[in-house]
Amino acid sequence: MDPAIKRYLDEHGATYTRDALRSSLIQAGHDPAAVDAALGEWETTRSGAGPDLEKRVTFGRWAIRLHVAAVVAVFLLLIILKGIPAIGLALLGCAVLAVAMVIGWAISSLVGRALLPGAGVILALVVPAISALILGGTCFALLNSLIGTPPRDGTVDLEILAPRAFEGSGAAFCYVGGGSVQVNSQPLGTLDGKTVTIDLTWYRDDPNNPVPASSTSISVLLDATKEGVIPESFGVIFSTKLVVDVAPDSLSGTIKFEGLASEPKGAPSELPDPEVISGSVTWNCE
Repeated sequence: MDPAIKRYLDEHGATYTRDALRSSLIQAGHDPAAVDAALGEWETTRSGAGPDLEKRVTFGRWAIRLHVAAVVAVFLLLIILKGIPAIGLALLGCAVLAVAMVIGWAISSLVGRALLPGAGVILALVVPAISALILGGTCFALLNSLIGTPPRDGTVDLEILAPRAFEGSGAAFCYVGGGSVQVNSQPLGTLDGKTVTIDLTWYRDDPNNPVPASSTSISVLLDATKEGVIPESFGVIFSTKLVVDVAPDSLSGTIKFEGLASEPKGAPSELPDPEVISGSVTWNCE
């Protein structure tokens, strides 16, 4: 085919009819027989490329959609699992993921298009689908480990028996996950002019089995509210006795404690016997 004729057909073939193209080429000085032969070859080539062109367009659209869908899915999953406070870090992570997805889309598209002539669109899309899945899954796993699980809102009731008698209740934050449960109370009141809070931490291997006392930690904190007042803290030691009654989901329960010991202060040779307190704590984080 004459290069000049081919160039004219490529530029104007989609606009004019066959007769108009033939007439224009003949008027431009081309041999009628050469024009007819070129038109036949051009039409044959064009009709054969039609289906392949449609396949390539369909493949390209779905390859992009798969990678965009992976970015959106990662973002939505993080918000669902981690809550609204995670939006900032989730957006930053997904921005980095989007850059990786562009690279993944480009590479997987090249591989997929190479498969396309001998395979269907669906089979060729397996390559970008795997790319989107691997990149999205890897990014989600990293961000999920970096973004902490938001706490549940709960309540705590604390009773300390005489001689350090105290009763108080208040709000608490509950952290559940990774085989552990932690309850951190807000201020529950004051004792001897000090703000009282309590922290509970325990580990569970079987969610259907009540938590054994040996894996339970309790810290009662008396923070100073005035200058010159010494804060105090009481925690579990080897002689502490705990009676644990925890719901199967660990979101509520009661712990009776006997012998929480005060944290020692001063040199070891000067330490008196630690003060101990007894009482109970009840929480509800459902």
